[in-house]
Amino acid sequence: MSWRCAIRSRRPAHARRLMMIDIWLEMHAQTHHNAQGVASGHYDVALTSQGREQAQTVLRQRYARQRFDAAYASNTRRAYDTACLMFADRPLPVFQDARLRECDYGVYEGRPREEMEAARSAAIHAPYPNGESYDQVVARMRGFLAHVAEYREGQTLMLIGHAATLFALEHLARERPLEATVGVWPERPWRYALSPHGLLLRPHTI
Repeated sequence: MSWRCAIRSRRPAHARRLMMIDIWLEMHAQTHHNAQGVASGHYDVALTSQGREQAQTVLRQRYARQRFDAAYASNTRRAYDTACLMFADRPLPVFQDARLRECDYGVYEGRPREEMEAARSAAIHAPYPNGESYDQVVARMRGFLAHVAEYREGQTLMLIGHAATLFALEHLARERPLEATVGVWPERPWRYALSPHGLLLRPHTI
């Protein structure tokens, strides 16, 4: 089912009146696994001291002039801590949502990142061994977007997520096959609009 069909089927009357939701995405800051070149997936790894500094300086300054109504982070320490450090200087609510988690790399978690990346193209539709597929990540993201469409009309949201979060959003917004978005990193900032017609790209400016 397409995202457009999904939103119409959940809320047929209200969807036609849905006010646009402005959605921004940022990655979590550096973790110990990032520094070591290790694939994390669902493994809950902490930020390094450099990562904590990055969140409090570089990421905070990047969005200092942008107003947000709320931030959502995956329920991993690396994402939640990044969000809390980024927005520690303003009274912004930060929510955790498991649907924003990284793809579950299964047997590749804790292994060199190159091994996971070599297996990634085979995990788009079929899960990583003992893990999940990027199709399943997209299903999670559809559920998350349906949730914010229900409760966050007209608001501006920051998502703190992972590579799979970006790949799923790009797939939905650009209406491209997952094969064309998984592993691809478009230029920052990553900004989208959730409208009655689905997820759209917004101008990449701050």
